[in-house]
Amino acid sequence: MRKLYVCSTSSDSISKVNLDFFVEEEKIYLDEKNLKRIGPHGIYAYENKILTANGFDNSISMVNIDNYETESHFIGMHCNDLSVYDNKAYVICGDCDDIIVFDLQKKHIVEAIPCGNLPHSIYICKNKNLIIVANMNSDSISIIDCAPNGSIKNIRVGAYPTKAVITSDGNYILVCESNIGMDSKGSISIISLKNYNVLYKIPVGNSPVDMYCNERYCYISNFGEGTVSILDINNYREIKKIKVGGMPRGIIEDERYLYVGDNYNNLLLRIDKITENKKAISIGKEPTGMTFL
Repeated sequence: MRKLYVCSTSSDSISKVNLDFFVEEEKIYLDEKNLKRIGPHGIYAYENKILTANGFDNSISMVNIDNYETESHFIGMHCNDLSVYDNKAYVICGDCDDIIVFDLQKKHIVEAIPCGNLPHSIYICKNKNLIIVANMNSDSISIIDCAPNGSIKNIRVGAYPTKAVITSDGNYILVCESNIGMDSKGSISIISLKNYNVLYKIPVGNSPVDMYCNERYCYISNFGEGTVSILDINNYREIKKIKVGGMPRGIIEDERYLYVGDNYNNLLLRIDKITENKKAISIGKEPTGMTFL
């Protein structure tokens, strides 16, 4: 059965969650000897492994889900997030403003691709062969062709973008503009992938930091106000806001539920998308990235 894997930055761990019973089945520590801080921040499922981008020790970890054997590789300063394309991990480094490309089979660094200032998240659209990076400190997104020596475009967006994805139809980019530290609330911008014009800007909650989208809806965790916004991306409006409390960070969905990590209370919440009934379990400290495998 499919499991949910959640990385917790301050616990240096990955929680394996049984979705049928909604319990933490296993806690996998990335440094069992506790000799150093790891700081897993981003997570990705690759073959039979869970990969994490680690901000504290500047590495990626590769965890075999069959036996929990873990190996790590130095990448660059302050790894925030990662994704995989063609058996290569693309890892964003927040302190050197680069995407480091790491060959997962040969296990060495292939190249460094420049992006904007303080990249926070990375998304790869395999249908379009495009990489999208949200750069918090330069208020921009980088759009990079996956082909060797592919083109790089930097597009100006709203303040402190934390995430950017391409819609399932391949026509638009959705950008989570957090406005962290500002008086105004955050927003989701819908940008044409043809000409990079901003078509719509939808207000959401205070300090949105993460989002998860399907063909019709976009779910946003509003870190600064303890809510989740639900957007109808075809009609360009917020249709509902669910109170969850704490500081919601990572967010992901399956057929029935939303799963939200609460950084303040160190909880994982499961929210029924129809009834809005909630259940919470204790998880590691500062749950951030989530993935299914």
